[in-house]
Amino acid sequence: MLNSSEASLQSLLNPELSQTLVTLANQTGQSLLVLIENLLREALAVHQPSPTTSADSRLLTQKLNQLEQIKQHRAAILARRNNQPLQVDTVAILNQLREERDAEILANCNLPRD
Repeated sequence: MLNSSEASLQSLLNPELSQTLVTLANQTGQSLLVLIENLLREALAVHQPSPTTSADSRLLTQKLNQLEQIKQHRAAILARRNNQPLQVDTVAILNQLREERDAEILANCNLPRD
């Protein structure tokens, strides 16, 4: 049996929706008002940004801004170099550094060198 506030609420809804809500309320053992209140809370929770989402969004925005600054800095460096990238043989540099470090270690160990 509907109370007066539930009856007035039901008169505001279209008949099909009203009947669906009444059936659902009966099935769940809730009053119509409690059911509608819970459904509205759930719907509003979905549409309200959580503090975590806002913080994540700010962090993402900050990182994207930093990435954009890096891209601008890279473009400025390339412009200064007439759009010519730096020509460095990193493999050769690493090999040279390894050779020097190996020689230093061997010198400190007093082992015969090959």
